Amino acid sequence: MRALPSSRCAHAPLQRQHATRALGAQQWRARVLTHSARADTVPVWETLVTVSNDGTQSSDEQQELVDTLWSLQYRTPGACCASAGPVVQSVMARDSDMAPRAAVYYRFSSQAQAERFVAGPAFADAKARLLGSAAVSLSLWKVMVPNDMEALFKRGPAFDVGVDLVLMLEPAAAVSPAAAEAAVAAAEGSAAPAAAAVPMDVVVDVVGRMQRAALALSAVQVSCGQDVMALDSRFVWMGRFPQEEAAQRFLRSPVVQELVAAAAAASPDASKPALALTSAAIIEVGAVDQSKQGRV
Repeated sequence: MRALPSSRCAHAPLQRQHATRALGAQQWRARVLTHSARADTVPVWETLVTVSNDGTQSSDEQQELVDTLWSLQYRTPGACCASAGPVVQSVMARDSDMAPRAAVYYRFSSQAQAERFVAGPAFADAKARLLGSAAVSLSLWKVMVPNDMEALFKRGPAFDVGVDLVLMLEPAAAVSPAAAEAAVAAAEGSAAPAAAAVPMDVVVDVVGRMQRAALALSAVQVSCGQDVMALDSRFVWMGRFPQEEAAQRFLRSPVVQELVAAAAAASPDASKPALALTSAAIIEVGAVDQSKQGRV
């Protein structure tokens, strides 16, 4: 999944930094979700388009869809870079009849530009022509990245190879079996208690531990932010690992296993709100046809 720069990104580095492996971070409600946010960072908006189907779409049809969605960056103002690739592994805590098959990632310099892209005619036309039996899900979140050309445009050897790991985190109380039963009861007319929000200090602690574990495995641009496309509270965590094996080791780390266990808990402790891992996808890098640049 090769990230290509675009000159249309609104941000221009004010000062070149030597450390291009600094962490990304999400700033939400004037709170920073990581412990390493610095003054020499700029905000960007990450957009992830996940293509899911039941396996009936041919490999050629899926590849054309991914290539075309990837090339839309050249028709979109404010796009800094884009990348795409197949989902080589997906772990879903919920119903997964439509399994994720591929993902396309875009970085924008503002939320307005990202939202215009998602709602725009180019994206709608590509979906209408090429979607077939597949379904598309969207995530949009804000992160802070180093004010550095390589980090902003995802240039350099660190971004040419490897895999992207994307995790979805939600309040454990909202994804437990008990919550599912409450949802059924609500649909039948019974009152269902609202899931407790996870305090920001808990979120900051969990994300910080995840970042340290990822950095120990040579991940780059590890970031997390709140998905503004989600109806409920949901966070998107993303990082680039040099090899799939490193991403697998991260998934086996204690902090991630705690999130997995929280999702599987029959009845989470309401007095201790926690985050849970609701989905994870490993996306292989470098699987787009770059000859499609500038056309759809």
